[in-house]
Amino acid sequence: MFPEKSLILLFNTLPKYARIIVVLGIINMVGMSLSGCGFEPLYGERAAPGLSSLFSTIQIQQPGNNPDNDLNRAVYNALAKTLKLEGKPRYRLDVIAGGNKAGVLMDNNSREARTRYMLKVHYSLYDIKEGTIATSGSASSSTSFNVNVSEYANLVALESAEARTAKAVAEKIVLKLGGWHKPMAQ
Repeated sequence: MFPEKSLILLFNTLPKYARIIVVLGIINMVGMSLSGCGFEPLYGERAAPGLSSLFSTIQIQQPGNNPDNDLNRAVYNALAKTLKLEGKPRYRLDVIAGGNKAGVLMDNNSREARTRYMLKVHYSLYDIKEGTIATSGSASSSTSFNVNVSEYANLVALESAEARTAKAVAEKIVLKLGGWHKPMAQ
């Protein structure tokens, strides 16, 4: 008999409480093995300064007040929840957002029934002291929503899609900034 089958038979003969204890023990062993493999959370601050010290030195460039900047403002607000400037800024983060929507599903009457919203953001992190671009890149996200006969419902769905994609893109930018900073901090 194969060892896997004998282990399954042995596991099935145990009482329910003993199975729970075995499963919890296995989860505990997996957790302990991960702690020794060098895994470190994004915000971990061991020997080198962590990302919170980087994130507290980034000033996000605020978008203008014209109506065309609603997407930039949504991304700015999502980034501002993580990148909280403390003191004098070392870096300035500029973001340029662009979104578009496209019908992806038609109903029986050839009307749009579902729309896909895509947001793409280009970002540049400027080193204020050096006057150079420290890093730059882009991040994108997409979501979809149902199209209704009510224009108000469609507007609310579009605004919700913009907010969801802005949050997802902001998280991606923060992760990319963390990946850029991690090798420099070590």
